[in-house]
Amino acid sequence: MARMKNALYFQSGGVTAVIGATAAALIETHQHQSQGTLYAAENGFAGLLNAQLVNASALPLAMRAALSQIPGGGLGSGRTLMQPYDENPLQWQRVHEVLLAYEIGTVYVNGGNGSMDTAVKLVELSQRFNLPLKVIGLPKTIDNDLEGTDTSPGFGSALKYLSVSLMEAARDHCAMATKPSVFIMEVMGRHTGWLAACGAVARLPVQMASPRILFPEVVFEPERFIKGVQASFAKHNACVCVVSEGIRTVDGQFYAQQNVAGRYGHEQLGGAGFAVAELLRARLGIKVHVAVPDYLQRAARHLASATDIAQAEAVAVHAVHLAEQGQSGVMVNIVRDNDVPYAWHCDAVPLADIANRERLFPIDWVHQEAYTVTPEALRYLKPLIQGEPRQVWADGLPDYPWVDWPPAEN
Repeated sequence: MARMKNALYFQSGGVTAVIGATAAALIETHQHQSQGTLYAAENGFAGLLNAQLVNASALPLAMRAALSQIPGGGLGSGRTLMQPYDENPLQWQRVHEVLLAYEIGTVYVNGGNGSMDTAVKLVELSQRFNLPLKVIGLPKTIDNDLEGTDTSPGFGSALKYLSVSLMEAARDHCAMATKPSVFIMEVMGRHTGWLAACGAVARLPVQMASPRILFPEVVFEPERFIKGVQASFAKHNACVCVVSEGIRTVDGQFYAQQNVAGRYGHEQLGGAGFAVAELLRARLGIKVHVAVPDYLQRAARHLASATDIAQAEAVAVHAVHLAEQGQSGVMVNIVRDNDVPYAWHCDAVPLADIANRERLFPIDWVHQEAYTVTPEALRYLKPLIQGEPRQVWADGLPDYPWVDWPPAEN
């Protein structure tokens, strides 16, 4: 068997504003710590299957610095997952062939729940084919729904962008509210309400009513919600609401859904904000505006959290250290040491303990009567949005160059 001296990095699932920082830090750390070549697969796991690899170790220093500051990661991503061996043995054989061809002995998987399941299957592949392979997971998701870690890189920046956007839009809405009206912002988050908590993080004028937040973790009751909106008009004509895309009714059904899927978690959500707006228009006869940030909330690198960037880089550095120590089958996690002053460090958890598990927003952090969150939730959330990093600008705009990757040769 060839000496498996090289490593491979790929990122899958939805990208983030700081995913490039993780990739750049991994490349730099690997160059200092390891002897072999670090390859990267384009477009996630599909790039591994198709042997669409680039030579990340040969990426010029200037381009690596640019990579750390651009959204999307400059490498592509995808939602192709590794299937169970019994369902697709040919897929496993193909992965085995590519790993052998490029002498890959370490695989770094950067992603969320589904990506960590693929990482688990890569560990199983190494056992089935007697392959000396180390597999290390790196957490990444704006949804913050990964178990085993205090937070995931990408979440803090998305939360910051949404909070700032809500603050600004609320001022606009306030200025135009000559009679009762509602502004709704629909946020991502899948089945969890971590991003919806931006409604409590955002700092609105005390003269306005606090934003009404709809969490997936709390059953959406239309009648109770309508009464809450009416009550807010006693303080100001402008009512602001944050609606998570995954809110459900008492029967467990999504309040709005674009496409169904055979597997839970793979359905396409969206439209909950517009559905809530139609409810308010029909019942209260008021004007309602809806904003859907969509990709904007995960791509706003110009408003990234410095804390988030530091954590995105730290998980990469720690991943390389774990591999150098011979560890495998683990995901780097972030451990919170203190709230104020905020302190944290990186450690590791077994992949098998967190793959395909969903970390919900704690129900005891939701103030259901007021449609907001508790002080405990804010103590957790606020440190994650702190700090404004240096950003390269050109002609009045952020400088986001295209990353030209050196080709991989084997």
